[in-house]
Amino acid sequence: MWRAIRSCWPSSAWTTDPDSRGGRCSVINPPATRPPGHPVVPTLDGRLRGTTRRPLQGEPVRDRKRGSQRRVSTSPWTYALVTWLAGVLAAVGLGAVSPAGSALRSSLGLSGGALAWATSSITAVSAVLGIPAGWWVRRFGAQRALSWGLLVMSLAAAGSATAGSWGLLLGSRIAEGVGYLLVFVAGPVVLTRLTQGRIRSSALALWGTCVPTGLAIAAAMGGALASWWTWHQWLALTALGPLIMAGVLTAVLPPSPRTAVQRAHREAGAWNGALRLGVAYGSLSLVGVAVVMVLPPFLIEHRQATPVVAGTVVAVVCLGSAVGGLAASWLLRRGSALSSLVPLGALMPVACLPAFSAGLPLAVSGGAATLVLVVDGLLISAVFAAVPASVSRPEHVDVANGILNQLGGVGILMGPPVFGLVIAAAGWGAVAAATLVFGGLGMVLLLTTARPSETGSAAGVSQPPDAPEGMDVR
Repeated sequence: MWRAIRSCWPSSAWTTDPDSRGGRCSVINPPATRPPGHPVVPTLDGRLRGTTRRPLQGEPVRDRKRGSQRRVSTSPWTYALVTWLAGVLAAVGLGAVSPAGSALRSSLGLSGGALAWATSSITAVSAVLGIPAGWWVRRFGAQRALSWGLLVMSLAAAGSATAGSWGLLLGSRIAEGVGYLLVFVAGPVVLTRLTQGRIRSSALALWGTCVPTGLAIAAAMGGALASWWTWHQWLALTALGPLIMAGVLTAVLPPSPRTAVQRAHREAGAWNGALRLGVAYGSLSLVGVAVVMVLPPFLIEHRQATPVVAGTVVAVVCLGSAVGGLAASWLLRRGSALSSLVPLGALMPVACLPAFSAGLPLAVSGGAATLVLVVDGLLISAVFAAVPASVSRPEHVDVANGILNQLGGVGILMGPPVFGLVIAAAGWGAVAAATLVFGGLGMVLLLTTARPSETGSAAGVSQPPDAPEGMDVR
């Protein structure tokens, strides 16, 4: 028997290297060194029994944890797109109440203020609990937190659909805000740990488009179904997406390794980069939300636009933010530096001048406002891309995203009232000045953080500690 095997494999030792002689068996001892009583018997596929064979590229192998087939090489973009879709569906829940606002007011007898609380309660949760959520995600695990956040959103949306009073509606929306916060803290962490290099920067920039994309879908679907469905049916529909997506994530994402949770390091300056990015994110979010909120009354009161025309213009303007995020993702994928995107922010205050000018054609004002949101969305995506390299340790990414969500929530809540006070005091021309102040602050903080981040990434700081084994990261 041994002579027959020797005739097939002329070497006395074998490796799993496909370029070596034989190339099919693991290293074994020659017969002279094997203990007596242990015969060498080949298996049907040509291996020596008791040895292992390296799977070929793309060959299905058995995943012992899940008991299912998986591929040796998986594109990280599969994980990135699935995670991004989870964020989009969560953002649909964020904007679900607005299309049904009129029906809710008449059905539940709500005032405008009560409806506003129900609409903004999700953002208020992020403004209060963002940092604690980051710590909790770090202990619970990002992938589990992402799936559980979607499940909480689904259950809470179902509660909103059956609410018979303002109190039940508000409570359901607050619970939905908890799930929303988990999704938006855990999502970037999952992307950080499943991608590397330019793909990571591009995927995180793509994550910055989740909110505008989800809000646009909610506005379009909710508006289209408003004349056919009741608000109960519409809110029930928004509960299905997160529920289905939670199952998809469990099936698609690779199992995350269980690692011990280390205590937070409290060295001086450990969170400076994350705090700078958080303030930058809050400032840029303030500008984007404020411009969108003050644009409809300007168009209706000073441009004599009908509500339908004003709504159409605002919808196009909102989509500009998603376009800007996609542009940032594309540029970073091609190797552009984060710091090279920041100077584009100078276009925002300049574009605000024609956007809020009554003497220009409506198309010009709408196009200028869209440009403001395109640049704003591009810079917000750049903020997300800068997070992994802005922290001193990889395990701090969870809390850093919690900081971003909390300060971003504060900016979103502050935007409309701050711009409203500025307009009341100095007129519509002051929108450009307010955009210059808050947008300029975001630009400066992003630029001061992006340059050290690029240096750190080049030095290998941002390599993921637990990227899936065998993943193709090209």
